[in-house]
Amino acid sequence: MKLGAIAAIVLLTACSNENDSKAQPGTVSLRLIQTSDIHSNVLGYDYYQNKEDRKFGLSRTALLIRAARAENPNNLLLDNGDLIQGTPLADYIFEQSGAGYLEKQAHPVFKAMNELGYDAGNLGNHEFNYGLDYLGKVLAGAEFPYVNANVFEAGAFKRDAKGQIDWSGNKFTPYLLLERQVTDDKGQSQTVKVGILGLTPPQVLQWDKRHLEGKVVVADMVETANHYVPELRAKGADLVVVVAHTGINANSYEAMMENSAWHLAKVKGIDALMLGHAHKNFPGDFPDLPEVDNKAGTLSGIPTVMPGYWGNHLGIIDLKLEQVDGKWQVKQSQASLRKIDSSEGSAVDQRVVDLVQADHDATNQWLDEPLGKITSPIHSFFALVQDDPSVQLVSDAQRQHAEQLQRDGLLKEPYPILSVAAPFRGGRNGINDFTYVAQGDISLRNVSDLYIYPNTLQVVEVNGATVKEWLEMSAGQFNRIDTGKTEVQWLVNESFPTYNFDVIDGVSYEVDITQPARYSKEGLKVSDGQRISGLTFNGQPVDPAQKFYVVTNNYRASGGGHFPGIDGSNIVHEDPFETREIIAQYLKSQSAANPAGFSPAANNNWHMKALPVGVDVRLYSSPSDEAKALAGADLEYKSTLPMDDAKHPGYAIYRLIRQ
Repeated sequence: MKLGAIAAIVLLTACSNENDSKAQPGTVSLRLIQTSDIHSNVLGYDYYQNKEDRKFGLSRTALLIRAARAENPNNLLLDNGDLIQGTPLADYIFEQSGAGYLEKQAHPVFKAMNELGYDAGNLGNHEFNYGLDYLGKVLAGAEFPYVNANVFEAGAFKRDAKGQIDWSGNKFTPYLLLERQVTDDKGQSQTVKVGILGLTPPQVLQWDKRHLEGKVVVADMVETANHYVPELRAKGADLVVVVAHTGINANSYEAMMENSAWHLAKVKGIDALMLGHAHKNFPGDFPDLPEVDNKAGTLSGIPTVMPGYWGNHLGIIDLKLEQVDGKWQVKQSQASLRKIDSSEGSAVDQRVVDLVQADHDATNQWLDEPLGKITSPIHSFFALVQDDPSVQLVSDAQRQHAEQLQRDGLLKEPYPILSVAAPFRGGRNGINDFTYVAQGDISLRNVSDLYIYPNTLQVVEVNGATVKEWLEMSAGQFNRIDTGKTEVQWLVNESFPTYNFDVIDGVSYEVDITQPARYSKEGLKVSDGQRISGLTFNGQPVDPAQKFYVVTNNYRASGGGHFPGIDGSNIVHEDPFETREIIAQYLKSQSAANPAGFSPAANNNWHMKALPVGVDVRLYSSPSDEAKALAGADLEYKSTLPMDDAKHPGYAIYRLIRQ
């Protein structure tokens, strides 16, 4: 064969190989990136304590976002809701909206997210907290589209006699079909069509009834996905990503489930699940559920991610795509979480900080403006031995909120409402670990003194017998006092957390510390002791069979603290608002009704049973002048320990003299 012929063959072979390469797409690596439950924590800042908190904040998450996108340019950045509510910053923007703030500029969260270039967002339940009109104004500031498939205009989403559903009348855009140009592993440009479907818990109709009733209806999330996923496929979606504001619950399927991710994963045609709402991490927080793979990050084989809350983690799903019969398919996946750097001196995204700095400063100024005046101080110095004003104020705020829920029909029975609160700042963490708000102006900032945890309000339905046992468990706070002894006896069982010393307001009772504790701090019955006596409601003995609504926090209602009969099974209302927000609204209402000031004094619905003369019972509390002045007739200041005391450095000793 001549040399020219050989060269021609080589050239033809090379061209053929090149054409084959172009004809056969390579593998595409596609990265899905997710934030969720930011709750307007744009900066890592504790507005209640008025100081930086490096453990959260989108300004830190932003660094992870930029790094994740740089690692793989084939990416989509999505948010899963609960974005516009949750901090004083969010409340401040809502307050300013009446003055035209949102007509002039974007909400601070969208200032940051527009800068970061989000591709799409889903609505969480807290997006509805301020009403539909406000939500519309806020979303107008987003430079990226929003989806939600299961919220419909009132009167839409109807079933006929055969069970067929009319799926018209969506309140929002139900899904997106995003065409993205990506680069495969051969360096070739490819087009991938990604369907994005958004879902939110049906319970928004209950949680925000005052805003939504008569305006929208909400469908079941699983049923909605079963309808729209095939529709997305029919419209050419290569991949379907469901961004669902829901958690993981492996219980049997029930219509209108709040946490339905485990069942969503079984909907045919879903390629990836992005979750939120539960403020948990996945992979990681669900190791014992069936069909969960925490190593690969899958739920029933579907790659799934849930990135915590407040921006403390970034969720990532990496997909390997191959084209089969002209359609891209997932051949491999890995879901993972990246935690923000919270170390001292850790960096923030300065561009994000600069965009919201003015809003942040204005929020702090607003927080320091007085909500009103109090005519007596609020403190928790002696909350373990006498009815306490700091506990009383929290209890009153909760009870007022629950009474409004009852008037709104969210608590359906006419049962009496009781309220439970505990001294969260009870002195266990040093001599400054007490609530103290001086007489005079009270501001939103002071709410942090009154309630240090980000709990939400919940209501349980119980009978009088459970109320009695609830108080018996709470009375485990005390050591048993022997009336036959003359030497010093210490009152408080320091292994029993003060946040488990529940005071129930709405009933009256006496605590007899000479009786043995009925329960251990683990909730185990250890005796037949009866420390609670004289338990009455409206002046009459509490009937063990009488029904009550008891308003408490999500920790206690779900079984936290091991209280007998309180295990999550009798919750009748889960409120969307944090207790701190409810307290702030209560302070505003009291100040509006009492411009000259109001007194948050305790109502003395409980007390310690008097001890025989000569019994010397003591406790530790604050050594401050304010504490000594507020001790009252039942307590006598004895001495203050030195700061180098091994067990109680700097604490003051008081004697209980109710005799």
